[in-house]
Amino acid sequence: MTKQGTNSARRTAIEVKAFCFGFDVLAGVVAMYLAPVIVQTVSGQGASLNVNIYMAAAFAIPAGVSFWLNGVHRQVWRHTSIRDLVRIGQGVLAAAFLFIPILVLAEISTGYPAVGMLLQIPMWMLVLIAVRMFARGRATGDLVNILRREPPMAPRAIVVGPTQAVAEALRLARKSPLGPPIRAIGIVETGGRNVGRDVEGVQVMGGLDQLAGLIDHYTARYGALPWIAIAAPPEDRQTMEAALAVASARKLTLLRMALHGNAALMPVRAADLLARPERRLDSEPVADLVSGARVFITGGGGTIGGELARQCAALGPAELTIYDSSEFNVFEIDQELSRSFPNVHRRVVIGDVRDEARLEQAMAEAAPDVVIHAAALKHVPLMEMNPNEAILTNVLGARRAATIAATLGVKSFTFISTDKAVNPCNVMGATKRAAELFLQAYAPTAPGTRFSLVRFGNVLGSKGSVAPLFERQIEDGGPVTVTHPEMTRYFMSVEEASALVLQAAALSTKTDTTEAILYVLDMGDPVRIMDLAEKMIRMKGLTPGRDIMIRSTGPRAGEKLTETVFYQREQVSQTSVDGVLEVMHSTRPPIADVQARLDAIISHASRRDPQASLSMMQALAPELFDEDAWGEQPMQVH
Repeated sequence: MTKQGTNSARRTAIEVKAFCFGFDVLAGVVAMYLAPVIVQTVSGQGASLNVNIYMAAAFAIPAGVSFWLNGVHRQVWRHTSIRDLVRIGQGVLAAAFLFIPILVLAEISTGYPAVGMLLQIPMWMLVLIAVRMFARGRATGDLVNILRREPPMAPRAIVVGPTQAVAEALRLARKSPLGPPIRAIGIVETGGRNVGRDVEGVQVMGGLDQLAGLIDHYTARYGALPWIAIAAPPEDRQTMEAALAVASARKLTLLRMALHGNAALMPVRAADLLARPERRLDSEPVADLVSGARVFITGGGGTIGGELARQCAALGPAELTIYDSSEFNVFEIDQELSRSFPNVHRRVVIGDVRDEARLEQAMAEAAPDVVIHAAALKHVPLMEMNPNEAILTNVLGARRAATIAATLGVKSFTFISTDKAVNPCNVMGATKRAAELFLQAYAPTAPGTRFSLVRFGNVLGSKGSVAPLFERQIEDGGPVTVTHPEMTRYFMSVEEASALVLQAAALSTKTDTTEAILYVLDMGDPVRIMDLAEKMIRMKGLTPGRDIMIRSTGPRAGEKLTETVFYQREQVSQTSVDGVLEVMHSTRPPIADVQARLDAIISHASRRDPQASLSMMQALAPELFDEDAWGEQPMQVH
């Protein structure tokens, strides 16, 4: 915010506080006038109009002094809390106490009914509380939550974020059965419009530029470092960056407060450190596809497969089948789904996508409407050392899953690819690109099934990805290892990646084409891995280069410094879902040609001869990706 904007916001805040102060005092003056009139009327005494007016006017002085000292004028009415109501009561009683000498003198000299004060106090409080309850009820619809208080032993925290988000977060925290997990001792408001006022009974102490000073002030006051609780929406990256810098310099605990859901307080995730806001895709078309449908997920116990299972389960499928080769992964996701979605009928199957008989049996028994193929081997350096396994899982497994699904008449089949399939220079990317080409060639031969493909960037938090590695290295005291200081990658969260897969499946079923459509999420600009490492260190309240060292180790086998998600010849257009891009290719390879080449590669891989399979990949790659035939650059495989 510019200096002019900041001054304007502060001026507005002062004007609003002045109005609130004037209203509260005026309400007390009016109540002070009406109370003795009512007493005099009920008792049959004649009301002394002049005396009542003078007394009411005189009451403005103690009322103003009391309310100013108690800070009642700072309250934001729509965010009134129990603290605010207590402060109103204190202000009203203090004003009455200050007015007692004047009452006594008036009663002695003029017969003024001092007992009217007993009526004036509840009248005044009723008006003040009523207007605040009306404002809060109109803004939030929540009046019960006002009675919840923070436990005295909860850690102190400064809450950072825009006013509305902070208010929502504090209300949600107070709804917790155990009470809020923190004691909010101050608010740093990013908009600067309510500085000096109270939100949910907590004073807005300043803006982002004052966060460091407030931390130091409260540390000196309480003798301990307060926490920083971020209550900003996901798209507010400036707030996260500013809080990270302050937390890192002072080794503070940095957490984020939920704006919805059940968890009131959560650790900052790696996804919160992305330079762009996390995408929230429209769930309505996905609900139309999944709700009441039978869904089959290969690799359903992995990071992406598990999140797909969660998102599908939340949409109420008729049946959800998890197919995975890992017993542990299957057990874990099944236990989680049984707790979170007990009413969803589940089928868990241990099996390998390479095993044609097992996969066909499982898919036939499940009779799915939707198949999502998430099973894959994805770790680039490991696939360089185990090319046969990469070929058998990523190419053969994808081909078998697709052909079985089409034979069974599955409505929708979605394949998960990677940005490493674009101009691949490693085995993993090459196998994914080979699977892409197979599906693009095969789809028109199976018009009863809608095929879609999804290209991912790096998924933050997935098993074997860079974020969990950095977390372990930071916990161990460092160093954090980065392969190259200038290496960049496209990143997306697990939730984004899974939502994109479901969007692709839903979008493909609404098209008339028999072609396999490729979808990509608009992931913004690529992120420097070095920047991500530094932010994750700051996320733990540490300083890069001082508390945790960062060491460059050099690129690993098969790694590129930069990735891209499109070939130059691919045509990219925006879909009906904001942030989801559709990629069309002008030509596709003949299915017979692709089948013959893949058969040869798979045959060598099946014999577990690494020299032969790699040699075959290298020899066939220029033909498989021949520029004249399909418009692709020759593939280079290490």
